[in-house]
Amino acid sequence: MNNTLGKHLLIDFYNCKVTFSDPEELQPIMERAFELVGAPLDGITFYHIDDELTCIAVSGNAHICIHTYPLLAYAAIDIYSFNIDLKASQIMGALKVNFRSDRIKATSIRRGDFGSIRDMRPKRKSKITTIRRMKNTGARIKKTSTKMFNILRHPQKIRRSHHTVKKK
Repeated sequence: MNNTLGKHLLIDFYNCKVTFSDPEELQPIMERAFELVGAPLDGITFYHIDDELTCIAVSGNAHICIHTYPLLAYAAIDIYSFNIDLKASQIMGALKVNFRSDRIKATSIRRGDFGSIRDMRPKRKSKITTIRRMKNTGARIKKTSTKMFNILRHPQKIRRSHHTVKKK
């Protein structure tokens, strides 16, 4: 990352357990995020439009923007910095704790990479919590058990649909 000016981290938090009714409720989260990485908070702005709550915080040559959608239990977060020393992954970890999401998708983009054409190829990373993994596995088991139950209940239908070759 020597040839880059900074980084851009885009994060999707799904199934958030914490909901907000007013964008100003996001201010302590923003303050803690900047404090965690040792960056001073220069300004903060709030917006409430329809079902979206937005909070934008600026610090020097970096910003964090949080868009929350309480009805969807979803938050879209944008961490943008031209300070390559800013620990965006630490901010992401702190936000994960605050939103209590069970599924996260993060995309990282190097900004101002004058050394290569690969500048805008994002690196994606997804993480699923143990609870979500258990729910997904449970759904697959239920689907399989339903199929097996139908096979046992109606064996004639299965035999008719599969052609068997008798060996002589």
